[in-house]
Amino acid sequence: MSSKEQAKKMVESAIEALDRELSGCSDPKLESVPKVQKEVFKKKLQRIYEILNSGLLPEKSQRNLGISHAIADSWPLESKLGEEIAKAERAFIEVDQ
Repeated sequence: MSSKEQAKKMVESAIEALDRELSGCSDPKLESVPKVQKEVFKKKLQRIYEILNSGLLPEKSQRNLGISHAIADSWPLESKLGEEIAKAERAFIEVDQ
């Protein structure tokens, strides 16, 4: 599987996990994370997915959207959702042209 296909699967999985979180099946550990931030991350991940599907990837230096940094700064360390989102962003950053 190409790095692009792998990244698409990871991003899609992270979007689905965020959907579950936002639809009421929330992790009690994430109560302190504002809903609006989760919604923004979902929109950013959807944009990443669109970019991956388009095939028009920006340079690697332009792909960091800051999601991982925000998670590291303000989400609980043991958050599986935060880890999944951060890994999806990292996969996008590392996709080969």
